[in-house]
Amino acid sequence: MQTAKNQRRTTDYQVKQNGFVHSALNLKAPLTSSTTEVNLSPFSEEERLAILSVVKRDLEVRCKEKHRLKQIRNGILQQDSSAPLSLPGTSRVCTLCKVPFMILFNPKMTCSLCRREICKNCSKTYNKELFCRICSRDISYRAMICNWFYETSNASPGYASDTIVRSLFKDKLQGINNFDDDQLYVTVSNYLGPENGTFVNGKVYTPDVLRKNQNDQIIKFGKRYQEIRNNTMKALSKVRTNSAMHTPEEVDKEIDKITQQFTQQTKEALRKLLQMLCITEEKYRMSLDSPVQANTSLRVLEITQRQIESLVGHKVKIPDECIRSEADEDLDSFVASITGGPEEFFANVLLEDLKNAIQTSQSKGKVSQGLSSR
Repeated sequence: MQTAKNQRRTTDYQVKQNGFVHSALNLKAPLTSSTTEVNLSPFSEEERLAILSVVKRDLEVRCKEKHRLKQIRNGILQQDSSAPLSLPGTSRVCTLCKVPFMILFNPKMTCSLCRREICKNCSKTYNKELFCRICSRDISYRAMICNWFYETSNASPGYASDTIVRSLFKDKLQGINNFDDDQLYVTVSNYLGPENGTFVNGKVYTPDVLRKNQNDQIIKFGKRYQEIRNNTMKALSKVRTNSAMHTPEEVDKEIDKITQQFTQQTKEALRKLLQMLCITEEKYRMSLDSPVQANTSLRVLEITQRQIESLVGHKVKIPDECIRSEADEDLDSFVASITGGPEEFFANVLLEDLKNAIQTSQSKGKVSQGLSSR
């Protein structure tokens, strides 16, 4: 009698929850536009944990795939920025590999998309069209993200696993409707139990480890900058010592060369710092128990600003053109696009500090000479 009752209750339960059971078993299936949330109240806590364990695996797979695609895109953007375009017919070497063109052995070719002048080794042919390896990778990337499919089909309101998580935590986390896959994964992981770390971009991190990595990057930049500054001061001191052996024009030319080298080396060190801070700050934000939407680039600029202020000994105001007011929808794009922006401004601030230090040193030298002559 009891068995029959349990069977009947189970059957009624499955009929009432048929729509949800279907969604739970097909977590990657797009939802209909009318399905905005799932009623989880009939489920026990044990059943919820079982469902969420499946949801967690689905989110983990999607996060790893998203990270893989973003790595590919970041590589394409970096290759594209390192191979600038030139006027047609002006290149004597391949834009990508820098091998000289030779009429018979290494003829010049032109990419059908970007019009870069390339060699045979840096080209690929699709449907009788010639592309450079950058455009070829971009075509493959666009095929992998399947934009061609979503642009020609009805927009999907999301995955069933996302709806399950949002339905379960909507009362606890007000901004959960704006969470991305990484944040949803962290939310589910924290709910299922304490862990030593959290999954971010394909690896497990803890907030303490990420903050330590960030501090290590700042310390590394400080040491590198002091090395650049000391070498520049020595070079300028040598020029001043030997100034009597050269004309004023030659001395000025040598000083300009040294300061330009200082600026270039400082910009490279700053660019590396900004890029690494972008990555670690985003990972740190995702490693928190309750991740929130934040402007990562603004946070990175604030960290760098404090470091520069500690080096120069006074407050520094960041220009408005260096500040991105919108939230970072694609962090990798921002990281790859850091050229001629904030690092240029911070490098100029450090250059001014160097000039002030040189003037102070010269003034002290003159005073010292005056005292010794008395």
